[in-house]
Amino acid sequence: MLPQSLAVLEAQWRSLRHRQTPGGAFWAILRVGATTVWYSLWVAGAAAVGVWLSRPESLTAAQQALPRGLMLAMLYWLVVPLLMLSAGASLDMKRLLVYPIPRRQLFVIEVLLRLSTAMEMVILICGATVGLLVNPALPWWAPAGFAPFVLMNLFLAAGARELLSRLMARKHVRELVILLIVVAAAMPQVLLLTGVPQPLRDLVAGQPHVAWPWSAAANFILGESAIRSLAVACLWMAAAGLFGWRQFLRSLRFDADEAQASDRPQLRRGAWLERLYRLPSSMLRDPVGAIVEKEIRFLSRAPRFRLAFIMGFSFGLLIWLPLMLRTSKGGPSALAANYLTVVSVYALLLLGEVSFWNCFGFDRSASQLYFLTPVSPRHVLVAKNIAAAVFVFLEITFVALVCWLVGMPVSGPKVVEAYLVTAVLLVYLLSAGNLGSTHLPRPADPAQSWRSAAAAKTQAML
Repeated sequence: MLPQSLAVLEAQWRSLRHRQTPGGAFWAILRVGATTVWYSLWVAGAAAVGVWLSRPESLTAAQQALPRGLMLAMLYWLVVPLLMLSAGASLDMKRLLVYPIPRRQLFVIEVLLRLSTAMEMVILICGATVGLLVNPALPWWAPAGFAPFVLMNLFLAAGARELLSRLMARKHVRELVILLIVVAAAMPQVLLLTGVPQPLRDLVAGQPHVAWPWSAAANFILGESAIRSLAVACLWMAAAGLFGWRQFLRSLRFDADEAQASDRPQLRRGAWLERLYRLPSSMLRDPVGAIVEKEIRFLSRAPRFRLAFIMGFSFGLLIWLPLMLRTSKGGPSALAANYLTVVSVYALLLLGEVSFWNCFGFDRSASQLYFLTPVSPRHVLVAKNIAAAVFVFLEITFVALVCWLVGMPVSGPKVVEAYLVTAVLLVYLLSAGNLGSTHLPRPADPAQSWRSAAAAKTQAML
């Protein structure tokens, strides 16, 4: 088993290394230097934790600090593998089914991979273990409390990764999952301004409850109700192990292609929606009208575009909410007074990467059709710009509607101002997008909801 496990761990390491930015010797040295500095900081932190826990006088403060530290470690251990999965930096165990390896052994390898994706927490726990071993006020078996806690986190991270991988493979679900991840990333800054809810404040700052896994592990380490704490920690470990094992087996039997091509009968589209799709062809002459209709139909069905469109009137409102809540001495700030316009412009920039910055990206090799049919490039660009403008103004409508529904100050003049400012900016961005789409085209996968790092860097540069 050991050679197979080491081979898979090496494959995981190689996948992470090859996902780094390619380049010559300079970039290789820079990556090695950044990695060395990063893990050196964690080693220094582990040494500081070890020195602190090695002192008998620190045990009183450790009763409050250790449970909270383990809670943060558990959160880190759970989030990092999920982020790596969403970025595509994780191995797929289904590819190893062709080898004569038992499924239980594959599950053990999957758990070991979760160990390699959160090495920072392993370093900290190793430092804490050394400090506890040399503390004369604690028995030699005190660091054993880390064992069920670490195993629980490994099982939980493995199960959560398998569950997320299945959700990301289902239609109309992956966009919601990614949206929830992005919104969760924006919540801390909102909580800093609006205040932390009392239940969450009690969980972080209150007295740790003995039933939580981090509290049970900390109590066993510090010698408080050792038997009961060990039983609670083992129960959490067993529950996490059962969860991880069941999710792993379900992922091995899961067929992503079957989930995406669901055999459920499709509902007939309403006549009003079909008339809406046909509206550009009835208002515009061909070939512009036909291309506009094609673009609207295609973009409304592309998961990547749907995610960006939904983020415009959901994540966009949330990310700029602190501006709305922040006030100055003379009253609301200038950005807060123009909150609707700011969110509308931000939504425009979100839609740019999936509509007009690279308007031929979703067509990919099918864009060759434009050179084979008697359609001039001018007509194609005009049609794509019209389709992008339709979605941009529809996005602003949704933004204004959501602001009105949640009770934010939205007036008629502000709505008109948001439309006009966005329209003026859209003219300039469409012009730049037409140049970028023809001079720097790049293929894009419309089914890939999570955009690549290269696309994000390109959008940031633009």
